[in-house]
Amino acid sequence: MLAGTPDERTPMRTSQLEYFIAVADTLSFTKAAERCHVAQPAISQQIQALEKELGFALFSRSTKGVELTAAGRQYYRDVADVLDALRRADQHAAAIAHGQAGSISIGVASSGQLSTFRVIDRFRSAYPEISINLRRALSRIQEEQLRSGAYDVAPAPPCAFTDQEGLAFAHASREPLSIIMSEAHPLATKSDLTVSDLLPYPHIVADAPGDELARATYPHLADHPEVTLLRAEDQGIAWMMMTLGLGIEAVPASVIASLDREYIAREVRGYRASLEIGWAHLAHNENPALEKFLDFIDDQHL
Repeated sequence: MLAGTPDERTPMRTSQLEYFIAVADTLSFTKAAERCHVAQPAISQQIQALEKELGFALFSRSTKGVELTAAGRQYYRDVADVLDALRRADQHAAAIAHGQAGSISIGVASSGQLSTFRVIDRFRSAYPEISINLRRALSRIQEEQLRSGAYDVAPAPPCAFTDQEGLAFAHASREPLSIIMSEAHPLATKSDLTVSDLLPYPHIVADAPGDELARATYPHLADHPEVTLLRAEDQGIAWMMMTLGLGIEAVPASVIASLDREYIAREVRGYRASLEIGWAHLAHNENPALEKFLDFIDDQHL
């Protein structure tokens, strides 16, 4: 029995391989038909078609029953592996399609907020099959990073983006800001601080495009343009500058609990500022793992 040329062959179907495995397991066309829930003649026809396609016999048939040929035994081992791989591929693809597997890239500052890492850790525990990749988010080019696909999502204030078209900010909430400084800063021990006390000292802010973020962080800049602004590439550098006593910084109140001892928070009379922060992502990002991540945040009320 000779196989036809590639152009003459009938495409092999997965069902033929399933039927072959069933016959090989049971060594009976009748039992294989029962197992596959098809008529016995259909099994016989499909096995014959498969053997014709291959160009060699898979079974030796006699009045005593059915036996695998030497070629059939090897084919059985290989086909069983192939079918297992196909089933795993189906399951893996389905898991990714439903956000149960796959991967998600999250942008974080080099010295990210503790609350951000807590969210990531809880999500990792809930969905261990989803791979999480952390990428460094830089304030000045965060919009560019998102649009280029450097990461799927990152916590960020909308006002840090000059062009929000095509972007979405999930679960955005407004959080009050607090003034922090190093323990060695001249204002660290001064009682009853006011906004006027802050003016002589540099104000540290993330280096975002435009001035919206700086104005939202320090509202008094509108009346005091003479104040020196120190722009940091990201939050980690901003904290380092503040630790060295180079200036004061305003951070969300939720960050205060995670500060090192070198940082202290001060109440400042007349300072009233808040910042809206959400999970920034491309509105058309169709990564199922991202959708699962955002749903998780919503379900957990994080």
